Amino acid sequence: MKKINAIVVSIILLLLGGILFFFYDGMILPGYFGILIILELATFFLIKRLRKESALFITPDDEKPKLSQEGLEKFFAQSYDPELGWTRRPNTSKQERGKLNTITFHIDEQGSRANPHHEKWPVKITGYGDSFAFSRQVEDNETWEWYLSELTKTKVLNFGVGNYGLDQALLRLKREFPQKKSSIVIMAIVPSTIVRILGVWKHYHDYGNTFGFKPFFTVENGELVYHRNFIDSKEKFENYTTYLPKIQKYDYFYREKFKQEMLDFPYLISVFSNPLRNIPLISLFSARMIKRKKEREYEQGVSKPSKFLNFLMAMQLRLFTPMKVKLFKKEYPALLLTKLVEEFSRYGKEQGFEPVLLWMPQKDDVLFMKRRGIYYSHFVEKISKKMKVIDLTPMLMSSDNLSSLYSDDNTDGGHFSPEGNKKVAEMVYEKIIERSAQR
Repeated sequence: MKKINAIVVSIILLLLGGILFFFYDGMILPGYFGILIILELATFFLIKRLRKESALFITPDDEKPKLSQEGLEKFFAQSYDPELGWTRRPNTSKQERGKLNTITFHIDEQGSRANPHHEKWPVKITGYGDSFAFSRQVEDNETWEWYLSELTKTKVLNFGVGNYGLDQALLRLKREFPQKKSSIVIMAIVPSTIVRILGVWKHYHDYGNTFGFKPFFTVENGELVYHRNFIDSKEKFENYTTYLPKIQKYDYFYREKFKQEMLDFPYLISVFSNPLRNIPLISLFSARMIKRKKEREYEQGVSKPSKFLNFLMAMQLRLFTPMKVKLFKKEYPALLLTKLVEEFSRYGKEQGFEPVLLWMPQKDDVLFMKRRGIYYSHFVEKISKKMKVIDLTPMLMSSDNLSSLYSDDNTDGGHFSPEGNKKVAEMVYEKIIERSAQR
């Protein structure tokens, strides 16, 4: 609605401009509209070109994107899960860029991340959550679960999965726990989970993530209601557009973000309907094309990020961090997240394990909060009254060398570095021992 209003206002202003030119000198009116047509065409071709650079420039073609057959086959082979959307396959491994070099992670026969040298130790703690629970960008013996194993002399199982929201992590817990029990379950999530739990198709807020269909929950009449993944078979990917009306009905971001940020005809007016987002992005990605070689080397792990790439990442984060900040202030998103936390706590009581919520801010969260204050403090205070919460915020906010705790040197920060994971493990261990001493 905001975008439509902005476009209507823009058209009216352009027409008024034409009327003024007509009365001032009718001879220049054709030139006026000729310039508008040239600008519209130039904007159209620029947007089409920038769309190849980044999925941030969504157009009407992105309403029903064609799914890559090759990409789908790879997705089905490596990570597709009909119930959860995606997960890590047992007995697999993968390489990715770490802080200093390429690292390799392994998934064991249970579907848990490998915990080398601790295989025969007893299992008393399991971890679930997103990529910060999984501890990406470090070796298997550098995860916070590995360091926690060393401190507790137990084998800590790691069932974290990248890009999970609390909803998917909770569903995986319920699927895995009956066969892989422990006395303590740590649910490790980042603040961005409030974004992830509101989505049904990742593409509507994480543009270009077109395979990311997932299950979700809603709150109806004060109760948590589970909705299974709409695309729960390989065959449904072939005609996924059939399910889009239902997906769009439930996906929070389809109208609140995707439709609002779509660039379509008239492109010139569409760009200026949201100038604070579009103009910086167009400027930055236009410059990025010139810097492509340096960035390609960085993405391949050959070199460190250039100053320009750091600036680009910083600008992107300044544009998009406020989305999750705003969601914590809105009633429904905060209610849904609270209900999911309560369900985690309830399931713990039902199954006889101690539920612990590990709140893990990303580097961009910390940098934002140093300028603007802790945007989720009310939420953390509220849930801390209901269950055990280990909040890493104070430790991260007080760090004298924040960059050393993360695996990337840029504003985003990536995931925790080995040093960061050590500190996480020490803090978790301290809280667990503190709790045990109180019993």
